Amino acid sequence: MTALARIEARHLARSPLLWLGLALAAASVAPSLWSSWPVLAGDDLLAYQSSLLVGTGAAWAGAWLGLRDRASGAADLLAVTPTAPWRLWWARLAALAAAGAAGFALLFAAILAVSAARGGRGTADLRLLADGALAVVLGGLVGVAVGRSSGSRLVAVLAGVLWYLLCMFAADSGMSPAYRLSPALMLEGSRSVEFGFLPDPFWPHLAYLLGLGLLAGLLPLGLAARGSGQRPAHAPVLAAVVAGLVLVASGSARLVALPEAVVPLGPDRADWKPGAEAEAVLSDPLFAYPEDGRAISCAGDTALTVCVYPAYGTGLARRVHAAVRPVAGLLAGLPGIPTRVRTVPLNAGSCRGGELQLWEQFVRALERREYAGAYLTCALGQDDQPEATGGSTVDARDAVRFWGLLASGTLTSQDLQRASEQDLWQLQAAGERPSAALAPALTMAELPPGQVRAALAPVWERLRAGTLPVSELPGQRP
Repeated sequence: MTALARIEARHLARSPLLWLGLALAAASVAPSLWSSWPVLAGDDLLAYQSSLLVGTGAAWAGAWLGLRDRASGAADLLAVTPTAPWRLWWARLAALAAAGAAGFALLFAAILAVSAARGGRGTADLRLLADGALAVVLGGLVGVAVGRSSGSRLVAVLAGVLWYLLCMFAADSGMSPAYRLSPALMLEGSRSVEFGFLPDPFWPHLAYLLGLGLLAGLLPLGLAARGSGQRPAHAPVLAAVVAGLVLVASGSARLVALPEAVVPLGPDRADWKPGAEAEAVLSDPLFAYPEDGRAISCAGDTALTVCVYPAYGTGLARRVHAAVRPVAGLLAGLPGIPTRVRTVPLNAGSCRGGELQLWEQFVRALERREYAGAYLTCALGQDDQPEATGGSTVDARDAVRFWGLLASGTLTSQDLQRASEQDLWQLQAAGERPSAALAPALTMAELPPGQVRAALAPVWERLRAGTLPVSELPGQRP
């Protein structure tokens, strides 16, 4: 049986269906991989999430494997061989599991190699490799069961597509209340390079997938043994069934019991709170993530310093500094101007004591204009989440924000004029109609930056308080 499993594994390793899944997965990962700052403890999650498409290829290959004997006319011949059918299928399932897991491991290693070649640092979480490999194997086993039980080429073709759609639906927290029971987890935004997954579902998820894999593997063996005089011993089969059920039950119970989110309100685990409890703390306008001494990779000058977690390296700190420094230079010396930018594990920006705190996922996304927009939001004294100013009133702070983006070279006037209302809002504009602030901003952009700054200095406190009318901004007509 071992020799047969090796032969089948070599055959499956050349399967165009399995390679199609790998190609689709690689193509889906590439844009995200190249559009964000490289870090191994982040790119491993991209590699892991590609397991859905690799599993699609495995499901196709498995469904075709389940059909092969009937399609080739070998089913009758195999029925009279001395080898028990269930032994034959045990070898085939082992080969499929090995080929699918090896294919995913190859893609996982390739993605991390690209990340490392781009300068990625940190430590990858190898549980993601194990969990993704189990998800791929599960897809292949489901494919075999579908192909063997249906006997239809059309159903075999649809097996991979339906498996992918089912997994995507199950993993969507907005559509599936038990989304952590999906074969692959969607965890964007719940990973910190410094603190890990918040919450961490992977140990129970590994047990859950292992149990599902055992049960899914027993189904084709049961189909093969049905009607045959040679059947596997009852004791091992019963033990495998019990083990699978126990793993699925225990793993799923622990997964469902996890909180929706865990928010690190401080550096110690005692400060980590479930999302519902953290909301009360985060709603406090005076809350700021404490200094924990973890963001120690810094770059900057005497006017502005940017510090990130060591896994991101000083290269990212220099990149953020280069994006923000032109904006900071326009307003240097004015009251309340941030002189430090620090990454924090919270998706809740804060501006306290001359420090701008940015969520690490936001920083890693490399959106230069959003770095500058967040800095201006802090400098102008507004919260990270804009509040409507009501009606058609133009907030002078919006106009100054857009002027800062223009005068610093972050955006051109054509960029702003072409931007949609939603694009403008994402630049941290405060009002309901941020486009109304474009005209005063463009007027100020026609003046020398030094003249605008000099004119803003006497009215700066009123501007930050939101009480300065647009008519008093530089270059505006009363």
